[in-house]
Amino acid sequence: MFNNIIKNISKSIVGNEDRIKLTLAAIISEGSILIEDNPGSGKTTFAKSITLNLGLSFKRVQFTSDLLPSDILGFNIYKNEKLEFQKGPIFTNIVLADELNRGSPKSQSAFLEAMEEKSVSIDGETYRLPEPFFVIATQNPMDSSGTSSLPDSQLDRFMISYSLSDLNEIEKINMLKNGYDLLSIKSEPINWEDLQIKKKKVKVSDEIYKYVIEIEETIKSLDQNIHVSARCLKQIIDLAKGWAVVHGKDYVTHQEIKDIIPYIFRHRIKFLNQEDKLNYINEEILSKISIQK
Repeated sequence: MFNNIIKNISKSIVGNEDRIKLTLAAIISEGSILIEDNPGSGKTTFAKSITLNLGLSFKRVQFTSDLLPSDILGFNIYKNEKLEFQKGPIFTNIVLADELNRGSPKSQSAFLEAMEEKSVSIDGETYRLPEPFFVIATQNPMDSSGTSSLPDSQLDRFMISYSLSDLNEIEKINMLKNGYDLLSIKSEPINWEDLQIKKKKVKVSDEIYKYVIEIEETIKSLDQNIHVSARCLKQIIDLAKGWAVVHGKDYVTHQEIKDIIPYIFRHRIKFLNQEDKLNYINEEILSKISIQK
């Protein structure tokens, strides 16, 4: 199943197969995704292609400085002598928060409850979101004009973050030849319940749990401003299970943890340039932990 999905997505998204697999693993793990890259790099097209090929419903919210929380969540109106709730675009399977860091802090925070509780509260009433529900957010680099930093409380709710891969000459030629023909995508809806059953069957040994704790302890010993929350530790295990499912495995090894860790911590490390983070994670964290054979 995943091979066909990856093949279909790769028709419109060139040279990012590893990012496609990572996104699928995060979705299986019910985690939200943050894509950071320069304007015009294909972030929105990538997100649309993923959602269309999964056969899930999705809506797009373009963040601007004047966007209000009610434009995202919805609002009550007085109709037929009673209040009626008008659902906002967040009531979908996957909501694309486009250029999230161009919005005001108030509109950015509108996602907090939805990303954690899978629900929204309006005027004292709580409304459940559809299942499954995920956020795929894109943001421009922080030195771009008109951007504001996402608060730590929101960044911690994203399971992974990444930038799209730079294309080589052949990949650029293929991109120019093929274009972004999203209208031609014909997909069959994924069986969400079946995927969740597969994820639950993935085995995680005590050695893997201990390895994750060792990673946390190693980070603390660095005396750097890297916050590893309980939510983050849980995301590591959940994403590793999703990564195993995408690769047709029913167990998690140390290698799965190593594969996903850079994308888990990428948006949690703020004192380095993006291009330096991968080496830092490998050299200062993972390489210092011995794995018992």
